[in-house]
Amino acid sequence: MRLDLRDLAPEGVRFDGPLALPDLSLHGDERVVIHEASISGSAVPGPFGVDLRARLRARLELTCVRCLDPYEMHIDLPFELILSGAPHEPDAQKRGSVGDGPDPAAFYPITDGIADLVAVAREQVYLALPLKPVCSADCRGLCPTCGANRNRLECGCRNETADPRLAPLLDIRKRLRDR
Repeated sequence: MRLDLRDLAPEGVRFDGPLALPDLSLHGDERVVIHEASISGSAVPGPFGVDLRARLRARLELTCVRCLDPYEMHIDLPFELILSGAPHEPDAQKRGSVGDGPDPAAFYPITDGIADLVAVAREQVYLALPLKPVCSADCRGLCPTCGANRNRLECGCRNETADPRLAPLLDIRKRLRDR
C-alpha cells in the first residue's frame, strides 16, 4: 500500500485495509512469520512534513527462545510518525533546548512524495518484537541434559549445577555426612 503525498489536500487522506507484509528475518536463520496484517489511519499535512497517525494490527508466529516451539503473538499498535522528504535537522542555536520541535526519531524519510506503508509497518513490527520471545512466562524450556521439552514431559534427568567456587565447601559437607 502506497500513499501519494505530493498533492495532499489540507484535510489529508484516510486509509484502512489489509497489508501484505513479508516474513521478517532476525539474526541467524530465525524468521518471524506474519500471517495477517492490517493498517488504518490518516495522513495530514503538518508543520514539519506529513503527520501520519496509524494503527497496525498483525498476527505473528515467533519461536520461543526457551523451548523452541512456535507460538502466536498479536500486535495492536498505534503509532505516529512525521513523513518527510529530508532528514530533520534542528537549528544549531536551538539544538539541545527543550521544546525545539518533534523528536528526530519521529521522522520517517520518504522519497518523491510517496509513502510506502508496507515499509513503515515492517519497521513498526520490528520495533514491537520482544528481545527474547517466550511462549509463556512459566515456560520451562529444554532439559540441558537430554534436550526434552519440559513443557510436554518430565525427562527424569537430574540437573544439579553447582558453582565450581563452592566445590571445597561441598567436599566438607560430604565428609561431614559420611562420618
